[in-house]
Amino acid sequence: MAVQKSYYVVGNNALSEAQPKVRPQKEERRISSQALANRERSLQMNFGYVMFLTVAAVVTVLICVNYLRLQARYTAAQKRSTYLEATLGALRIDNDEEYNRVISSVNLEDVKKTAMEKLGMVYASEEQIETYDGTVPDYVKQYMALPD
Repeated sequence: MAVQKSYYVVGNNALSEAQPKVRPQKEERRISSQALANRERSLQMNFGYVMFLTVAAVVTVLICVNYLRLQARYTAAQKRSTYLEATLGALRIDNDEEYNRVISSVNLEDVKKTAMEKLGMVYASEEQIETYDGTVPDYVKQYMALPD
């Protein structure tokens, strides 16, 4: 009768015989002197590459500064627009209040009396009234002065 070994430990999910497998090491390849020289040269920066990176960094900084300046102008213009809209609203309210005050203070009977007595105005007589029979009922277009 064969005895069966348990590979599990109670309360642990790891195998009792689990050991890390050792990978076979790759044999080192010999690198040619030309490849080593190319690697060495690729790690060095020449003057042209440094100048290119410098110009690219300066251009990037200038673009960022210009973007921030434009964003600040936009924010200032937006604030100014909001302020002007609020001012316009306040002025419209004041204008409407003043208009209503003036309209309510005018007595049309006093205006009629002053116009007739002091200024000599009279109602138009029948011969002074001219009627127009137009095809468009909502307005009349005048091309020359009316006869006196």
